[in-house]
Formats: sequence, structure tokens, C-alpha cells
Amino acid sequence: MKSFFGALFLMITGGAVVITMVYHTSVNAELRFEPRDSHEEYINTRRSFRPRRTQSTPTPPVKEIKLPDDDTAEEVTP
Repeated sequence: MKSFFGALFLMITGGAVVITMVYHTSVNAELRFEPRDSHEEYINTRRSFRPRRTQSTPTPPVKEIKLPDDDTAEEVTP
């Protein structure tokens, strides 16, 4: 009796797995991908609260600070 119910449960589980695989295959087969246009703006400016892009002035370069070897941080291992 145990083997009958075990086999029945195994058949039901196998059928459910097969049905699930067929369903997901049919759903994923309908996906359509379009090539992305790299020159297109992807922000919806009609719905976006982001301010519009303006010509910004270039920022001055940051001066590089050169520290002597004694002032640089070192990793200390205990």
C-alpha cells in the first residue's frame, strides 16, 4: 500500500513539474526584445521631476596633494 501511494505521489509530482516547465516555456517564448538606441534619452521628461540638462561650466581641476612618505597612511597588522 505504501508503494502504491508513493508511486501515485511521484507521478503527480512529476506531472506537476512537467506542466510547470511547459507553462514557463510557453510564457518565455513570447518575450520580444528590441535593440537599444544608445542616442535616445531614457528619462521621461514629461513625467520626471529631474531638472532639464543645461550647459554646465567645466569645474577647475583639483590640485594634487603630494605628501611625504612619513605622512601617508600605512596598514598595521597586529
